[in-house]
Amino acid sequence: MAAPWLRYSCMAFGLANVVAGITYGTGQRDVFMTAGGLLVGGAWFAFGKYGGLPLVDTVADWHPPATPDEVSDMHRRGLLVMRRRRWMLWAAFPGTLAVAPLLMSLLMRAGMLELTVLLLGAPLALINFRYALSRCPRCGFGFFARSTSRAAMLWLWLRRTCAHCGLSLHAYKRR
Repeated sequence: MAAPWLRYSCMAFGLANVVAGITYGTGQRDVFMTAGGLLVGGAWFAFGKYGGLPLVDTVADWHPPATPDEVSDMHRRGLLVMRRRRWMLWAAFPGTLAVAPLLMSLLMRAGMLELTVLLLGAPLALINFRYALSRCPRCGFGFFARSTSRAAMLWLWLRRTCAHCGLSLHAYKRR
């Protein structure tokens, strides 16, 4: 968890972004600035409130295993959720590239081409962060994080084993 002064600074910065986005957007009648200010400000505020990027659960009824090397049905369900999120991550990129020309042509006619970034980037970021911030179904820490704290760096998303307990993404197969 981040230091309190850093958390409050992020929350204040987020509120300032929201207020500035609303103020500038309503005065100029600019939807992009209003939506962008709300999105960016809300993200900064949430980052400060939660003290970092929160981890996303893979199983609802998580409990620590009886033995450290055990792979139970609960762990298998969690690994299948992670594999599904991984497939969504890889499918989101070509899906975004396929939808972009259509969305750009529609928004160009409406005169709001800059909204393409928000309408394509926000769901893509959400899908990617949902996978990157997944909890390990066995140990409960971040699957990709080297530390027991919140998030992982971008290059660690390609790991195939948990950084803490060594659980493999392929351990969902029964032996």
